[in-house]
Amino acid sequence: MRNIGIIFFAFFGALAAADGISPGPDIRENVEVRQLKRDLITAPTWEVLSTPREVIRQRGEEHRVAVEVQRTADFFYLLFLNEEGSGFPLVSRGSWIVKRDLRTGAFVQAKIFHRREEGSFVRVFPDPRGPVSGRSRMDVYLFGKRLHKDVPVGRSFVDLLTGPFVDIVRLTRGTVDWDTLLAPVDPEAYGDSRRMVAAVRKALPGLPDAEDGAMDENGRLVFIESLRSQEKLPGFNCSGFAKWVADGLYRPRTGRYLSLEALKKKPLEARGSFISRRFEEERDPFFGLDWTRNIAVALAGLDGSGGSGIESQDVRRLPHWKYKEDMGYPVAELPSILYYLALSEPGYFYLASINREFGREPVLRQHVHVAVLFPHFREDGTFAAPVFERNVETGLESLHARYAGDFVHLVRVRSGPDFAPPRFNGPPLE
Repeated sequence: MRNIGIIFFAFFGALAAADGISPGPDIRENVEVRQLKRDLITAPTWEVLSTPREVIRQRGEEHRVAVEVQRTADFFYLLFLNEEGSGFPLVSRGSWIVKRDLRTGAFVQAKIFHRREEGSFVRVFPDPRGPVSGRSRMDVYLFGKRLHKDVPVGRSFVDLLTGPFVDIVRLTRGTVDWDTLLAPVDPEAYGDSRRMVAAVRKALPGLPDAEDGAMDENGRLVFIESLRSQEKLPGFNCSGFAKWVADGLYRPRTGRYLSLEALKKKPLEARGSFISRRFEEERDPFFGLDWTRNIAVALAGLDGSGGSGIESQDVRRLPHWKYKEDMGYPVAELPSILYYLALSEPGYFYLASINREFGREPVLRQHVHVAVLFPHFREDGTFAAPVFERNVETGLESLHARYAGDFVHLVRVRSGPDFAPPRFNGPPLE
């Protein structure tokens, strides 16, 4: 049976290659082991529950596979866990978890991780007519976000359980964007982003904090609203900090810093309504949106990475997320969005403007906060999304905890090898 498994894998591997499909390095197969354990997968409940844990070395793959059984009050699980480093974590690339009903033994689903990050998996369900004769269906998740529901797979559940994952990819490629989801990650494509993150982290301890504080085009610390010089305890607020990051790219290319007057410009024709315009002076409800857009457009104009229109750098066309005009996307969906963006457009970071209900008489939706986000893949291929806001590093969980239920607008900026964050040694800035 072992040789049958190898032949089975080789056949579908060749078929996939001929069809232009490649799971890439972030998918690893364990079909050989599942073929060896075909009888166990369909065995009676008592037999599965009495099966000891076993680690099997595959002939067709470098990594080993741990086969083990777990149970809860209502279900039991047959796990095929791929080796990652020195262990067999539950969340590992290409690992399968087969779920069955404890009372009846019926198949419930199979869960397959298509990336090593928790929340990136597919769930395959048997047809209601049965796991042997019916056709399976599948849900696809990316970082906790369900991208597809009830995708027809076109093969019985039992057949899929002993076949390679690449076969599922082939059968559903007309519906699922596997070219993006399974794209091989080249860590070098994120080198500029990683170097920018390292430089920002190094500079953070020396960055001061001040309400309404930013740096003007001459390097003076001033107040954004009045443009008056700061005297006591000078520093940056969240908007000033985002400008400081952007200036680290702008100054090496132009010899000067971004103009505060230019960043404060209000493109009234591009956002808002007749209601919000009544409060432009009193409330400035779109300040963060205008600020981040103006920064992104200014930088894109230097490196030719996009058009010059005020909305040209907006992240507004994503296949599985609905963009809301002037608001962006739900903060709760930010992890999956950033993961997708890191896969689909490597080498960018993002300026985020938080939009929420704010104030009284009336309550308006306002852009109240700005953050800088750096989704990227580390040198070992794992995903990271550092969040910097107001001179500190926080994280996506922190952002979500404070702005759950709110929206976040994103503009893209290309990371650069020439990033040189302005140094602050006390007034003036040098």
